[in-house]
Amino acid sequence: MSGAKTCIFARMARTKRGEHTWNPSAIRYSRHAVSNERPIRSGIHVHTARSVSKFDMHWELEFGVVLSGTMQREYEQWKDNLHPGDVWFCGMWEPHGWKVVRAPCEVLVLVILPQMLVNMRCEEAPDFNWLRAFTVPPGARPRTPPGVRANVMELARRFEGLGAWAPAQQELWKRLLLMEILLLLQREWRPGPSDSLQSGYTRINRSVELVFASRRHVSAQDAAKECGMTRNYFNGLFEQLMGLSFARFALRYRLTQAASALLLSERPVKSIAAEWGFTDASHLHHCFMRHYGCSPKAYRRRQAVSEGN
Repeated sequence: MSGAKTCIFARMARTKRGEHTWNPSAIRYSRHAVSNERPIRSGIHVHTARSVSKFDMHWELEFGVVLSGTMQREYEQWKDNLHPGDVWFCGMWEPHGWKVVRAPCEVLVLVILPQMLVNMRCEEAPDFNWLRAFTVPPGARPRTPPGVRANVMELARRFEGLGAWAPAQQELWKRLLLMEILLLLQREWRPGPSDSLQSGYTRINRSVELVFASRRHVSAQDAAKECGMTRNYFNGLFEQLMGLSFARFALRYRLTQAASALLLSERPVKSIAAEWGFTDASHLHHCFMRHYGCSPKAYRRRQAVSEGN
């Protein structure tokens, strides 16, 4: 994956033995075209030759399945070679590296809007956490059990034929196929205790889950408590790892959800503001003007005109 901006975070440095170790440095990050309306971007990629390591990070979640060949995936404290039927998970703003070890190597890659997984609730299993597999440390994430490897491969291959469906139906199929794969992988999976192995990123991710699970304003104090840190230490670590303050991160999420609600319903701005933790309609108006350059009502009208054309 490619990116146009560089931030100070992490990369791989080659040692004298030709191995790789994780060291602080610059790594590229990417932005992907996903939205509330189209929350999954899918693609099957064929790598025809072995490659050098590439490193990336992005806001969106990433899930992949190796269909042929061998690909190495690496994170701050974990790396592994993945073979046909093996899967990988990447969390939000999680730095990761990959390279083709054995070619040709064919992989399915899904880029996923995190909010979609948070909002996928089932009345029969209200406590099932679709996001959990992306937020535990890499070594504790689901592996493909031998008994379901063929099923995972078959479901992954079905993404190839989705182009024959209408766009709205494609989006439904993507969700259904992803849900089925995740359910197969998590049928016997147990994250297990892993606090001693957690990197700073994984500890911070608890606060991200808290934001996504709530429609209210989440303070830095609440988030720090969830992560087991003092507020000052949490604020510093969050900004170092995520590239922005926790307060801005939480606000951006609520603004995104409020913007989506404006487009998907005709409810009053006051009602939407209250639902997403804003003090009142005036508060939402102020935040919209600052981040979108227009009022909530103007945003709703502008999008309606754009869709009409």
